[in-house]
Amino acid sequence: MTGYCSPVILSVHVKIFMENNEENLPGDEQKLTPATETENNVTASLTEVQADIALPAATEHDHEDDAHDDLHPEEDFSGLGKDELLQKMEECFAAADPEQVKHTVRKLKEIYREHAREELEAKKRAWEEQKEDEHDLFMPSADKRDERFEELLRKYNLKRTDSRRDREKQLKHNLQVKLTIIEELKQLHETSDSMQKAFDKLQDLQTRWREAGAVPQGYSDDLWKSYHHHIARFYDVVKISRELRDLDMKKNAELKEELIAKVEALKDVTSVRDALHQLRDLHAKWREIGFSAKETNDELWERFKAVSDKVHERRKELEAGLKVQREINLKAKIALCEEMEKMAETTYDSHKGWQDGNKAIEEVFGRWRKVGFVPKEDEDNTWKRFKEARNKFFRNRETFYGQQRDIFKENLQKKIALCEEAEKLQESTDWKNTANIYKKLQDKWKAIGPVSRKQSDRLWKRFKTAGDKFFENRGKHFAESDAALAANAQAREQFIAGMASVELTDNLKDNKAVIAKIQEDWNALGEMPRNDRNRLEAAFREAMSKVYELLKEKAGGDDKVLQRLKYEQLSQTENGRDQLYRERMNLQDRIKKLQNEINTLENNIGFFGKSKGAKNLVTEYQEKIDAAKTEVDKLKVQLKMIPRE
Repeated sequence: MTGYCSPVILSVHVKIFMENNEENLPGDEQKLTPATETENNVTASLTEVQADIALPAATEHDHEDDAHDDLHPEEDFSGLGKDELLQKMEECFAAADPEQVKHTVRKLKEIYREHAREELEAKKRAWEEQKEDEHDLFMPSADKRDERFEELLRKYNLKRTDSRRDREKQLKHNLQVKLTIIEELKQLHETSDSMQKAFDKLQDLQTRWREAGAVPQGYSDDLWKSYHHHIARFYDVVKISRELRDLDMKKNAELKEELIAKVEALKDVTSVRDALHQLRDLHAKWREIGFSAKETNDELWERFKAVSDKVHERRKELEAGLKVQREINLKAKIALCEEMEKMAETTYDSHKGWQDGNKAIEEVFGRWRKVGFVPKEDEDNTWKRFKEARNKFFRNRETFYGQQRDIFKENLQKKIALCEEAEKLQESTDWKNTANIYKKLQDKWKAIGPVSRKQSDRLWKRFKTAGDKFFENRGKHFAESDAALAANAQAREQFIAGMASVELTDNLKDNKAVIAKIQEDWNALGEMPRNDRNRLEAAFREAMSKVYELLKEKAGGDDKVLQRLKYEQLSQTENGRDQLYRERMNLQDRIKKLQNEINTLENNIGFFGKSKGAKNLVTEYQEKIDAAKTEVDKLKVQLKMIPRE
């Protein structure tokens, strides 16, 4: 048994350790320092025992620790949102043993913080699009979920630290207990006055040893060797009977049978990691039990080792399966990297384009999160490649919005200028011209282009308010005007109705005065509504025609007198003068058309021959020419009667 540490030297080292660390419990980085001095020569009595009792050979599984931590149950949290991740963190914090969930907490922390960072960047991008002043500071609102997650993480770390400190205290306590047991073993053969009492005491010490629990790992081997050395020394010194010795070994064999059964039961444990942890504890207990008879010791060890190997076969199978799956995941993530890199090269020239592109980017990112783990040696490189492509997209997006902000700034100044111009005109009473100006301002507004969404609504409201105020004033003005026009229309209708009772005399001069007075009173009635103007003017002209017919009767049927009087009356008003102008133009057009018709007819007569049929056509055409000339003469007389300005 090489590597044996003298009980005296071991005890000294342990006491030094206990004194140096009594008030300074180790943290995450500190480890217990084992004794380094060893004795290579074991006492002769222990050699004799070894010759009689075979010790199990060391195996690769004797010192299972955290070498297989990568086999912890891998739950894929990448597809979860912040609420679900926070709930998982609540469950981890409530776990009885914080060491059992440390891997889960590490993954939750990584994924949650990545979510938080993504949300913060999204908020910043949205803020950048809407900020008004380039000197504004980004002040995001706090997310209570982030605060709660970080609080749970802090509490978990404290809980884990306390748990490890308590465990270290317990390990120190167990170490002291086992040192005490060794000291009692050393004195057992000297203090016992009978062999039976000594053996009973030995069994008690063995039971206490098994129940004492684990010690700091660095002391485990030397402590175990020292313990069994003193048991062997006890057997040698007190020369215990073979029967009692066999009884002790039989008991040890029974305990080892129980451990073999427990290892066999590990095949029903679903979690390979849990099975490995339990196996490690069972191996530790096996070492504490002690020797069995030589003829059964090897057989028991081989059985124990065989069932242990089955657990490790499950580990190897799981490792192989994980390796295959992680290679599959690696290929999937490489494909997503290539897809993301292709998307990162695409640029857009509109806000909607970048929004659609961003949705596509996030969709690919969502698929990335669902893929699962890749081999550890590839994890950092694949994530770095994917992240760099994704960040390139966002850099291009930021470049676009940076240019947009410059354009928005220029458009902002133009729209502010239009707002100021509109506000200057809002009190104008030049209804027609100002309304036209506002329409032109609106056209300019539409042509300027966009500003930031935050400023757009505010500026449009300012511009629209100024225009609305003008058009509201204009509406009130025309509402009052419309009422006055309606009253004028009613007065004109009454006036037209009263024209039916006009009386004329035989005196032409007096009659002219009556007609002039009618025209004067009509003109004085005020402006008519636009929609009623033509109707009222037509009604007035019809009523005047009746007055002129009455005047014609009084004048003995002289049309010229009547026509001249009519034109004189019309020339007294602006509307009348417009009417005379239109009538003059109409007469001139009629004369011109008749003269063209006469010329055409006269030219056509020259083409007719001297046949009987041609003579009839010449007669017909000549009659038309004579009638047209008569009409032209009549129209010329009427045209001369129209007074010129």
